[in-house]
Amino acid sequence: METLLSVLIATLVTLFFVRGYVKTLASKALRSAASAPPPAPGVACPRCRKLVPDGSAFCAACGAPMALWSLHRAVVKETGGGDGAVAAKPKPLIQATLCIGCGSCIDACPEEGTLALVGGKAILAHPERCVGHGDCVGACPTSAIVLSVGGLLQTLRVPSVNESFETNLPGVYIVGELGGMGLIKTAINEGKVVIEHLRRRLEQAGLWKQPEFDPHPVASDAPVIDIPPADELYDVVIAGAGPAGLSASLTAHQHGLKYLTLEQGEVAATIRNYPRHKFLMAEPLEMTLIGSLYIGDSTKEALLSVWETILKNTGVRVRTNERVQAIIREAEGFAVRSSGGEYRARFVVLAMGKRGTPRRLGVEGEERNKVAYKLIEADTYSDDDILIVGGGDSAVEAALAVAQGGRNRVTLSYRGAEFTRIKERNQQRLAKAETEGRVRVLRSSEVREIRSETVMLDVRGETVEIPNRYVFVLIGGESPEEFLRKIGVDIVEKVLTSDSLTAAERVLA
Repeated sequence: METLLSVLIATLVTLFFVRGYVKTLASKALRSAASAPPPAPGVACPRCRKLVPDGSAFCAACGAPMALWSLHRAVVKETGGGDGAVAAKPKPLIQATLCIGCGSCIDACPEEGTLALVGGKAILAHPERCVGHGDCVGACPTSAIVLSVGGLLQTLRVPSVNESFETNLPGVYIVGELGGMGLIKTAINEGKVVIEHLRRRLEQAGLWKQPEFDPHPVASDAPVIDIPPADELYDVVIAGAGPAGLSASLTAHQHGLKYLTLEQGEVAATIRNYPRHKFLMAEPLEMTLIGSLYIGDSTKEALLSVWETILKNTGVRVRTNERVQAIIREAEGFAVRSSGGEYRARFVVLAMGKRGTPRRLGVEGEERNKVAYKLIEADTYSDDDILIVGGGDSAVEAALAVAQGGRNRVTLSYRGAEFTRIKERNQQRLAKAETEGRVRVLRSSEVREIRSETVMLDVRGETVEIPNRYVFVLIGGESPEEFLRKIGVDIVEKVLTSDSLTAAERVLA
């Protein structure tokens, strides 16, 4: 009995002290929790869904640069009513991660010395000289320049897409330059991210499994994925074979997706149209590369050579000279109509450029190699017979460029009686060139046939044949915005402010 009583007393004493110890620990835990700093605010990485603290340039988990989603963070401008902003002269602002230091803005600015290159980046060296005409904005190949009034950056017209790059038309995605960002690294990253997203969607639906082949084969071992018959579905059809489209194609190939890539011109046509030996990759280190395409400081020739080797070694398929003309919703996905046929796909990725499809003359001989729709490197032409067709600023400026110094025999053909749509400065320059005999202007004229060494024109009802080696057709084209509206994609205006940009994207002024 005494033993039992002793055990009972010992147990009660032990419980008393244990209870006190637990209360002490709980009290300490509460005080610690109260004094601990709150968790850092942040957002989920759109690529891997891990938390990224506010202000971070990259996701620490997957390495994705947050600059990919700058436009997605920007608010959509409300229509009507105005915002009450005080009218003021706009000035250019240059986004650091987009500027590649090419100097196109400096060449386009008529106020000499306003813009300058410092440390490989364009800056507004003399703000007092800027009149806010905005020529620098249109000249920038990477959309790095916007116009600002006060603290507000210029609004941008872009397709409506979410953080997965999906448009308001479910199943249709937009990446690359068409989405509003012109940087090559950005386009490559977006192409990879969008296919990763589609692969996850297919996997969740039980429509994808890990491929058995090596995702990084050499040429002799390149895997061949069977192309589905016309009555079967592709997983994805990719429209465009620039940096974004090639990156998407390569990623789809590596994941074993049934894909098809269509390109209305040649692979990487935008880069091919850059001037010879153009230095492309003078980009800041803040924009990391997560896509599979090689990129480095190089000329366009070196970059294209490496990309062509990658395509050859991996077996990535691209159908060139085949333009996407329509995208039609179907029960299981989409019917994609092109100039070469019709294809069915669960998803569509639009990786086209912003320049659209150039208008053609529709005359015999237009398919000849000497016919082009963009003038590149005017100073490389010498002692040639050149015909420029068009009546806008681009046509007039092209004619003046190849006629400079009288080194070529230049003819400008325009169907109108007078040039009514060009800038006053170009009016004056053209009149001077015509007076000096450097440019022959054929008003009220139309091209009838393009032959191997001549061109036949109708000039006020009379047939005129002129010697010719090159023809540049600069008569505009169908803008990508028109195409997007036709297929049902909304176009919105996004308002960019400094708050929309990460620390790595801060604007230089």
